[in-house]
Order: sequence, then C-alpha cells, then structure tokens
Amino acid sequence: MKNFTQYKILICFGLMSILAFFISCEGSYYQDISDFTDQEDLSTEIVITGGITSEYKYQFITLTKPMGIVDPDLDSISGAKVKVRIGNTYFEYLEECNHPNYLNGRRGVYVSKDSLQGVPDYEHTLIVDYNGKVYTATDFMEEVEEFDLSMIDLPEMRGGEVDSLGNLIAPILQLDMINFGKERTSLYNWYKSDMTSDYKETLETSVYDFSCVDQQGLLSQMYSELMGAFSVRRDSNIRVSRMSVSDQYHNYLISVLKETFWSNDIFTTIPANVSTNVSDGGVGFFYASDVYDIEFLGEELIQIIE
Repeated sequence: MKNFTQYKILICFGLMSILAFFISCEGSYYQDISDFTDQEDLSTEIVITGGITSEYKYQFITLTKPMGIVDPDLDSISGAKVKVRIGNTYFEYLEECNHPNYLNGRRGVYVSKDSLQGVPDYEHTLIVDYNGKVYTATDFMEEVEEFDLSMIDLPEMRGGEVDSLGNLIAPILQLDMINFGKERTSLYNWYKSDMTSDYKETLETSVYDFSCVDQQGLLSQMYSELMGAFSVRRDSNIRVSRMSVSDQYHNYLISVLKETFWSNDIFTTIPANVSTNVSDGGVGFFYASDVYDIEFLGEELIQIIE
C-alpha cells in the first residue's frame, strides 16, 4: 500500500511538472501577439484577395481592411485605383458599384473594365493606389499541363439511385478533395450540371494537391472535413478544370493551411504571419493562374469508375 501511494505521488508530481511546463510555454507563446487588441493596433491597412487567370472573362480583385480581434467584421475598401500590368500593357479595374457593364454594385470588389485574360509564361503585376500609397503584387503565370482523366484521382462510387430495371442512373460519387504526394503542385475544380433537372443544378468542388513534405505533422482533421460527395446521373454534364500554381502561391496556400486546418493537432507549431506577395506592408495574395479544362458526360465518368 505504501509503494502504491508513493507511486501515485510520483505520477501527480510528473503531471504537475508537465502542466507547469506547458503553462510557462503558453505564457511566452502568446506574449508577442497578445498586444493586438483592436483594429488600430494592426500595422497594415489593406488586404488584397484575388487574381487573374488565362480564361477570357471579367477578372476580380477584392480589397478589404484587416479584421481586428475586438471587431472581426470585414470592412471593404472603396475609392482605390486598381490596374494590372501584363508585359508592357496596363488594364484598368473599376469598383463594381461604378462599373458600366458589371452591375452587382458591391463595394470593395474591383472588376476589370473589359473582359481580359492572363498570358502564360508572363509576370502579372497588380497595382493598387490607395490612401496615398501604391501597393504592388506580382505573380508568374506558369503554363498548365494538359491532362486526361487517367492523370487525376477519380471519385469513388458510393451507391446511388437506380431505375425500375435496377440500372444505376445516379451514383453517389465521393471526391477526395485533399491529396498529398503529387509531383506537381496544382489545383483542380470539378463542376457538375444536372441536365435532367428543370433548372441547372450546379455543383462545384475543389481538389488541392500539395507535396507531403510541406505538411506539418500527421494528416489532420482537414482530410475528413474537406471531402465532397455528389450525385452524378449518366446525362450530367461534368467539367474538370486544372489551374497552375506558382511556387510562391503554393507557399501562400500552405501557410494559410498551417494557420487554419493544420493548426489543431499535437504537431502544431508557433503561429506565424501568412506569407504574402503584396508590397509596403499589405497582406493577402494576388495570383496568376493558367487554366485548362475538359468536359464530358457523366456516362463516361461512370464507365471509367465501374
């Protein structure tokens, strides 16, 4: 009994020592960031989100002020002058509320004056003139590699709807939206329109491919949380788009994941600022991405999976 009591004392002492260690670590861990108590304490005044693709369309950039800890509401930035340079050519952007052809009327969302498209193998530079400062952000548009269905991870079939003869007409497809160990960093978008509906039911999902060496710790809850399942009929129209990702955009996405989905396991590291390509103290990221896509009917996808 005496030995058992001593054993319990040793266990309690060990647990208290471990707890004291983590408490001491936590004190210094949060000391540097605890000073940020409201919006005025933030050193930056602009957050840039958006980019340009090689698709011929209206391109979008969003400008907001950073969220404070006390007041976490997004505050849009109006009245900025925005343009994009591709090579030696400049393209003007207008705020939606002042755009003659794009009349959603949102403030803080800037739309290219005309439809335009980025150019692979060129640098693309965003220029924002706001509140007496000029912010720039540059990304290189890598040319995307063409692909077919055999080159990407296909959905798994999980049962579904059958007709009166027992033929499968609307299988449930499960997409693994996060995959690791790919040789080339890329981003996939899956779009599905159900052609049998009275209205076009459109589903969009994304597949992010990152090198596993950039992931910290074990595969976290991110894998199970970011899964997508949708029903595909044989006459559904499916489009898969692949977007190129530059090295610095890859690093930005990884840093965002480390501070969000990868920040809740036992291998979490000390919080750090998310990387950015915005100059003069701005944050966020302006990306340039080449896009290649293919379209096919659900019948073709079902045959491949079966």
